[in-house]
Amino acid sequence: MLVLYRMIIVDELPFSFIEKDEFRDFCRVACPRFIPPSRKILVRDVYQLYVDEKLKLKKYFIEKSSGVYLTIDNWTSIQNINYMVITAHFIDCEWKLNKKILSFGMIPDHKGETIRKLSSHVYWSGGLRKCVQ
Repeated sequence: MLVLYRMIIVDELPFSFIEKDEFRDFCRVACPRFIPPSRKILVRDVYQLYVDEKLKLKKYFIEKSSGVYLTIDNWTSIQNINYMVITAHFIDCEWKLNKKILSFGMIPDHKGETIRKLSSHVYWSGGLRKCVQ
């Protein structure tokens, strides 16, 4: 199942993909014994993967990171919807530069107070206060 979940996440497929007749037909032909999960199970399991990865990243930042640098990017879509993403940048123990998206979503506006509130929430809830540079 993890491979299926990874495909849906990495390829940014909608959760409704799992219910498509074509996908179910493909599964029946390619691997008749495989029964795809329901959409409800998919959502539950993908959310649990997110929670698990978030905890692992938080633990990594606290225990092994020598420093985490954050960038915040805001933009407005063609549909006039405001978005904000917060990305953590850090060097791992093999001296490889990594980046992880900590938060992504719609925001009501690009005002400083809105950005401060949302970034503060990520900062305090993400275990970053000890390692952000």
